[in-house]
Amino acid sequence: MKRGEQECTSGRSILIDVPEAEYIVFEHGPFDYERDNRGVEETVDKAIAEFNFADTAYRFDTSPGRLAYFYHDPARFWKCIRPVRLGKTV
Repeated sequence: MKRGEQECTSGRSILIDVPEAEYIVFEHGPFDYERDNRGVEETVDKAIAEFNFADTAYRFDTSPGRLAYFYHDPARFWKCIRPVRLGKTV
């Protein structure tokens, strides 16, 4: 493991330090996992795909090493957190 990483007790996940930066958050509130999970996923994916940066000074940051983060806790939210940077989309 690299410095700053810790293996979770499950052995399937790695905790890392998240770099300080600017991010955009796409979030859906609480939902019933059994009934609504697929629909919530589709809704958030569509919002991400259709988000228009034209009226902002930002764009997605796809630089090497930048990560998108996903949080899934149906009792609380579905979140997709994407790094952004200043600059218009090319």
